[in-house]
Amino acid sequence: MQKGQSELLQEQIRELIKVGVGGKYKDKTDYTAKIAEELELENRMVRGGIDRYIKQITKAAATGQESTTLYGLIYQQKYIDQLSNMLNQAISDMQKGTAGRHEIALKLLPQCLSRLAFNEQTYINSPNNWDAVSLIVLKNVINGISHRQTLNRLSVQVGSALEYEARFTYFRDRDKETFDKIAKRLHRGNNMPMTKSKYLYKRTVFVYYMKKKNYVWDAWNKIDRVHLGTKMISYLEILGLVKTVNRRIGANKTIIYVEATDRTIKEIKNFNGINEALSPEYLPMIMPPRDWSYNPFVGGYYGKKYNQENRPEEIAKSLKKGNK
Repeated sequence: MQKGQSELLQEQIRELIKVGVGGKYKDKTDYTAKIAEELELENRMVRGGIDRYIKQITKAAATGQESTTLYGLIYQQKYIDQLSNMLNQAISDMQKGTAGRHEIALKLLPQCLSRLAFNEQTYINSPNNWDAVSLIVLKNVINGISHRQTLNRLSVQVGSALEYEARFTYFRDRDKETFDKIAKRLHRGNNMPMTKSKYLYKRTVFVYYMKKKNYVWDAWNKIDRVHLGTKMISYLEILGLVKTVNRRIGANKTIIYVEATDRTIKEIKNFNGINEALSPEYLPMIMPPRDWSYNPFVGGYYGKKYNQENRPEEIAKSLKKGNK
């Protein structure tokens, strides 16, 4: 009995797929109305995807995590090579003694590199050496790209992040085996608290093991961190990602802010406008899916990729043509 019901159900499903959801249509109007209902569903899917995208980037901006957004990742890819080239040139000039007096802020930066980047304490000229440093700088600046930030505060933030990189590089050079073992376990994410930032948790773990191994780190002072962070931000200003702006506060006080350039703001706005509709909230179809052709963009859903204006009559005509 159960087998007979199963076979009957499968037969009904095949018939529905053949003639269209809702049974055999008696006239064209009924069929077109069902397609219109499907198109409305797909429009709701697109709107749902847009709402989700906007919610994600709004939350990222509010929590200072814009480097994790799609546009944040694109900016990191866009600028990492350019920034690495600038750092490589600056450190090479400093090693040769040709750097100006304003480059003193860079004196701590080589500590972020493994000893493998040096040959008998002489820097090996290679922009790729600086990719990790460039990424740290870009992440920290992009995290607040939608808001203005004081230069002093952002400089401390960037300088502090670079000091941690230098500190962990020191650990890796001293005890690579232990460092790699810890890094591998952290990468797997075992026992990592869900309520804590992954980066902050990893940083805490590495600092703990450094203290456990009695590795003494010669801490950078705040002035040096500010100078180094300010120098890194100045490179991004040259590249056109951000700008520094003097804002008068009261009669005798001026604060320097770091803001996105007009070009950056426009690029982010255009990028979000294009990409917000590319990830709909996919839902089950009302109508049978359109057959796939040799064109990878024709098949499945009925929406705008088949008909820019989404006219049900045109969709019905297209389906009829495709089923011949």
